[in-house]
Amino acid sequence: MSYRLFVLALLSTPLSAHESVPTFSYSPTMAFIGLLLLIVGVSIVYVFKLKRDIKKLKVKKKKAALGFYSLHDEISGYPNKFFLQQKLDKLLAKSSANPYALILIKISHFDKVNQLLGHSNGNVILAQIAKRINDKLENELGALLFEKRQEKPIRLCHLGGVDFAIWLDTAKKGHDEHYLATLLERNIKDSMIVHGCTVNYSLKVGIAKYPDHGTQLNELIERAYLALEYHRLHVNQSKVFDHQMLKYTNEKLILMAELSSAINDNQLSIYVQPQVDMKTKAVLAGEVYIRWRHPTRGLLAPESFLEVAEEMGVIYSLTQWVLNEAISMAAQLKRAGLSSKIAINISSKDLLHDEFFDSVVLLCEKYDVEPSRLMLELKESALLQEPAKAMSMMQRLHRIGVSLVLDDFGTGLSSLAYLRKLPIEHVKIDGSFISGLHQSELNIAITGAVIDMARNLDLVVIAEGIEEAAVEKKLLSMGCNRGQGFYYSRPFELTGFALWLKKYNTQFQSEVIS
Repeated sequence: MSYRLFVLALLSTPLSAHESVPTFSYSPTMAFIGLLLLIVGVSIVYVFKLKRDIKKLKVKKKKAALGFYSLHDEISGYPNKFFLQQKLDKLLAKSSANPYALILIKISHFDKVNQLLGHSNGNVILAQIAKRINDKLENELGALLFEKRQEKPIRLCHLGGVDFAIWLDTAKKGHDEHYLATLLERNIKDSMIVHGCTVNYSLKVGIAKYPDHGTQLNELIERAYLALEYHRLHVNQSKVFDHQMLKYTNEKLILMAELSSAINDNQLSIYVQPQVDMKTKAVLAGEVYIRWRHPTRGLLAPESFLEVAEEMGVIYSLTQWVLNEAISMAAQLKRAGLSSKIAINISSKDLLHDEFFDSVVLLCEKYDVEPSRLMLELKESALLQEPAKAMSMMQRLHRIGVSLVLDDFGTGLSSLAYLRKLPIEHVKIDGSFISGLHQSELNIAITGAVIDMARNLDLVVIAEGIEEAAVEKKLLSMGCNRGQGFYYSRPFELTGFALWLKKYNTQFQSEVIS
């Protein structure tokens, strides 16, 4: 009998049933007290049982929640790597011979979102970006289906942090991993407005193929990461993993370790190459380059290690060292009465560094050099990463007299729309168009178009990579008067620039007189 029936039975028992006991009789007050005590006791039992039931329910819900989060990321709520592994174990047990592709997706520069808006807002934005990616996959039937929520397919896996993955069946007609990866990179980038702030982001993608690049999930993820990093550093290269990337990555890791030693062991040096007026042959500037005297590999050019320096986060300190040496040489030229400017290459990260302007001003004051004696060369990528910040820094430099040069002009025409707004005075035509110019009609057409456009914008054109008199002659006929290259001088150590320039000017003046 349950405790509820027991209580009802007691309450329904008439008091007269106890009249056979002559020694004791109930008064109404005592009966009421007994009944009250009975009700209190029953209530305590009921509350205890209710608490026990609630506790069991909470444990059950907690287990359910733990079950969900064991298979889903706790921030985005999307399936996690463990869930993907479970699905793959079942899938590959049935169709291990089929070709598949793992598409790895990374959200770039997301650390800035957390810094500006805090981690809680960052988590919300991360979940929204994940939803945007998953929405694009709704009709991609070749993408692995994890589950459905409100009749919507979930095909995206959250590996953790800002990394996501898609498992694609490439045997199915029309499911091309490269096309899908490019589609996601280009179309999942709309800005978000959070607390009045505009949040910009971009996606980077790497691809590894099953079974060509590996048969285990961890191996495929690792190789997709390599493809992603390689594609990030070499924009025009494929997003798909290649076994050559393993060699590249190992060499890069070794180079990173060696570069740290190079900075401390004074293995770095600066070279200079003159820029001349092709009509008068007067030296107008000297462009400086950093070189690495590697103990086993010999003299390394900047393109061999500057990307590594950027990844290591030491590019700004390297630039500061180059600036110091270059401005010191500008002071030496000034004291010698030589008018040549010094041109310095800077990276996009330098241009976006808040302290860069101050360091230029302080170094000019330290060596008593007018900023107008400096030329700063920057690539178009510096303008596209954060256009507003880059524009602000360039305007500040321009106002104090620093000449600005747009380097490798013509290789990335995406910044042409900004040219009228930028405080640029010079553009440098990439050497790939100049070498053998007189022998290529296509290069002549491209170079001619760049020169005409620059002249219409009142910009001075500098041609680099001039190695023959015929190329110089062709450039002069096209309206380009300024150039540099092996035809005039090979790069040499900056410490000898003042002496070289004195000798050159003496020879130049004697030739003019004669």
